[in-house]
Amino acid sequence: MPFVFIAFLQALALEVLYFSPRHPVSLIFAPIIKRFFGENFLHYPGNLLIMPSLYYYADVLIYIIVSVALAAISINIFRNAQSKTPITTAALIRNALKRYVSFVIFGIIVILLSIFIERADKFVYFKIMRLAAKQIPNVVAKFSGIGLTLFLYLSNIILQIFLILTIPLMVIQKRPLFIALGRSVYLGVRNFFRIFTLLFLPYLLYLPVVLLRSGTVLFMEKTVPEITLVIIGIGIIATVFIDCFMIICASQFLWDIEREKAA
Repeated sequence: MPFVFIAFLQALALEVLYFSPRHPVSLIFAPIIKRFFGENFLHYPGNLLIMPSLYYYADVLIYIIVSVALAAISINIFRNAQSKTPITTAALIRNALKRYVSFVIFGIIVILLSIFIERADKFVYFKIMRLAAKQIPNVVAKFSGIGLTLFLYLSNIILQIFLILTIPLMVIQKRPLFIALGRSVYLGVRNFFRIFTLLFLPYLLYLPVVLLRSGTVLFMEKTVPEITLVIIGIGIIATVFIDCFMIICASQFLWDIEREKAA
């Protein structure tokens, strides 16, 4: 249920952004879009051309403010189910609110690390491509775009290997944020290939969505501008199942470690 609510918020954000050039929503969003993107993007089809960028920023806010805390609630449900503890909505929300600031800080850390990794990856990738272009220019010209997408995608998986156990550690073992973060990195290093195996399948299933998003402009040119809404919508639906699966896998992984220690 928490992940369905996240998807609802993402869909709501997409709808608001779609109507952002129209009154009364334009009263809030039109000055912002005009200031940072230009007046052309307040009109069709420019408003749809920048939709992925606008949605990205909205999704970042949702992730920091809501998604991390709701993921913690999901893990709390998992823990209660495993320990046969009663599951009550009020208690789940109360426990999440007690550590809400820590969840927000963690969300900010994840976003900042993601931005840093993306910029570092692009720097390294384009350095490699410049060297490769001297030897195989035709191949580089054809595949540099999709190559960058896959390179960033693999880096994101590796980043998640070190971070994904942070929230389960905070909820299941009740560790403070930075101790949980350090422990998550340690477990990621120690169990790198095991966690990579857990994450690889859901990320592989999500790969077509990533490739669709990377080719949004091309799809808009070949079909209709509204295709960007369909692509973002597909991503929202896929994220519900994939995020839920990964959180359950991470929680089960940590739960199994605790049982092994107890045994």
